[in-house]
Amino acid sequence: MAEFKPTTPERKKRDLKHFFRYHLIRLHRLAEDPKAIALGSAWGIFVSFTPFLGFHLILCTIMCIIFGGSKLASWISSLIGNPVTFPFFFWADYTLGSWMMDILGIARDTTTKLSIEALSLDAVANDMSNIIVPILFGAVIMAPLAGATGYWATYKFVELTRHRRMKKMKLAREKYGNT
Repeated sequence: MAEFKPTTPERKKRDLKHFFRYHLIRLHRLAEDPKAIALGSAWGIFVSFTPFLGFHLILCTIMCIIFGGSKLASWISSLIGNPVTFPFFFWADYTLGSWMMDILGIARDTTTKLSIEALSLDAVANDMSNIIVPILFGAVIMAPLAGATGYWATYKFVELTRHRRMKKMKLAREKYGNT
């Protein structure tokens, strides 16, 4: 029988590092056009900044079907939106959305502040317009910016890694011949 080994902080850190490294390698090894991979990645990141929890993979797939892009890349990139990052995304969306609503003169209850208590299901259901509407306003700006940044970064990453790989393959052919 295998001995039980408790999880240490070092092991958790290593496992998390392995998780991200594995998905980056999968992303760069996709056999599709770099533009399709980057577009799929952009849709995954774009959707992660929206408050439509539970529908991210469906939205990624629909966007990739309509506008093109790698579905697998969008699914991998949608992992940027996870329980650890969502509070930061929603806080940024809410803050930007509240500011935009104030600038545009759209009336809202300014006594509602975004907090952990405000994100409970009861509070969101009772105070939907004061929480969700600013988040949606903010997502209108944040999602395209994050998606565009993700497109550029993914495209550069795939191009760079493929260029390096081709260079290594060329050196190997020169060294060992074309067998």
